[in-house]
Amino acid sequence: MPFRPATVVALAVACVCVIADVRSAAPRFYPDDPIAIDNDRQVDVGEVDEVELDDYYDFLENSFGKPGDRSKIRALNVSTLDEVPDSSWFTNRIGQHEMSLADLTRGPDRAGVRLGTDWTIVRGKNRGFHPGFRAIDRSDPTRTVYQLEVDPPRHPEMASGAEVIGAAFYHAFGYNTVDVYLAEIDPAALEISPEATVRDANGRRPFVRNDLDEILKNAARMPNGRIRVTAERFQDGQDVGRFEYHGTRADDPNDIYPHEHRRELRGSRVFAAWLNHDDSRAVNTMVMRQVEAGRGYLKYYVVDFGSILGSATRFPNAAPSGREYTLSLRPSLLTLLSFGLYVRPWIRVPEPPAPAAVGRFSAERFDPRTWVAEYPKAAFDNMRADDAFWAARIVARFSDEAIRAIVGKGRYSDPAAAGILADALIKRRDRIKEVWLTAVNPIVDVTLSREGELRFKSAAELHGVGGRPDGYTLRWSRFDNATDTHAFVGDAVMVGEARALAPAPVLAGGDYISVSIATRHQAFPSWTPVQVYFRRTSTGWQTVGLDRGLDAS
Repeated sequence: MPFRPATVVALAVACVCVIADVRSAAPRFYPDDPIAIDNDRQVDVGEVDEVELDDYYDFLENSFGKPGDRSKIRALNVSTLDEVPDSSWFTNRIGQHEMSLADLTRGPDRAGVRLGTDWTIVRGKNRGFHPGFRAIDRSDPTRTVYQLEVDPPRHPEMASGAEVIGAAFYHAFGYNTVDVYLAEIDPAALEISPEATVRDANGRRPFVRNDLDEILKNAARMPNGRIRVTAERFQDGQDVGRFEYHGTRADDPNDIYPHEHRRELRGSRVFAAWLNHDDSRAVNTMVMRQVEAGRGYLKYYVVDFGSILGSATRFPNAAPSGREYTLSLRPSLLTLLSFGLYVRPWIRVPEPPAPAAVGRFSAERFDPRTWVAEYPKAAFDNMRADDAFWAARIVARFSDEAIRAIVGKGRYSDPAAAGILADALIKRRDRIKEVWLTAVNPIVDVTLSREGELRFKSAAELHGVGGRPDGYTLRWSRFDNATDTHAFVGDAVMVGEARALAPAPVLAGGDYISVSIATRHQAFPSWTPVQVYFRRTSTGWQTVGLDRGLDAS
């Protein structure tokens, strides 16, 4: 395992900040701005060692320490339009493109996969809390290895449903996830390969019948006697371990942004809150070395969703899930010092009755601002309002129909289970819209026509939250890209609609112009103006930059 001291992380932050300072001292915009694709595969990555993180160490380090840089600076990997470019970490999907219900429900899965019921075990499952094993479907001529995981006996369909639903949602968000399928296995037809092994406290040893019996003992049976499982297909390439929510991988020269300053990791706190993915941590990630055109690169995945929604894999979520860290000093002390008279607020939250397949999941008193995972992470702690706004816009694009379609992928035998989950997700989505789409001045989709007509939208108004604004105040300027300075033209003007004509003297200026858009809204007087930049091209004006004006806090 490569050694990554704190000084390496600090140097990485310093280097990126120096680059940012040099860039701002030079032109603000370069010819390739705004960047839609972060080409983070430029340096060939040769053979690397597996970075296997210890789950207990990760828990203790993040619970009792503060690893990573906790500066509330703007995310370092955003484009000049304040968006996340496509990269080996993230691919823009529903956030920027329409997705059909078929694409949403298929998620990362491959078309035409049909799994049988007769399997041969080739290896034990080496990590994670969820019981399972690796096996090959004997009816599959490709001999593909899958990792099979079971449902707990008293909660059939709970963990398996959560797994396939979570993979579909995270894929739609834009993350790299693995394809995972629902399947049924016949316990009587299970075979153990003579070469099958499992790792225990004493090292690797043969996988024997007693190992299988322990797994089957903790597996829910279907009415037909079979066992429903999730089948996760192993990805092509070399598994080189996990990634943390802070720092960088020292063996990946393309991993230049400290993870705590990557927007897709900061903003994932919003996604985790929506789906109650309190198990979002380093152990549930994966890094694969891929090779294309003879060049190696590392690809970063988010995996293992059996502990989302109301599931904790082997049992339903406990009442504190999403409401308190596993180790929460203050409420524990209050309970102790008051001799039990202090009652945590979430204890008073009634949990509506739900089928066993749902576990514990509802929208009762859901507050995305206070939601927490099982323990802290630097990227989650560093999430700013602009990071949350970016993520909330993605959440808002899931229609009621889309949510119900993805939940349907869980194939619950009780229709009430799917209904309860979908209803809760819809209500939680609406709460996220209310909170995070109004956390910043929600100006989006700004364009300037060749003739100088400015048009823009309010993401909050677009998604039905916050109410209609009173109007907008615009301030135009010529922009000197070389010196990063503005020359204001005329006075500020007030408009009642999200459109206006740019003053002729501005349009007759240089290659760059800019407009400051302040939204006048009685309910949100603290919104700061959004500064938008345009570049003259042969076909008109290109929107090249957007700055929400949030200072580090």
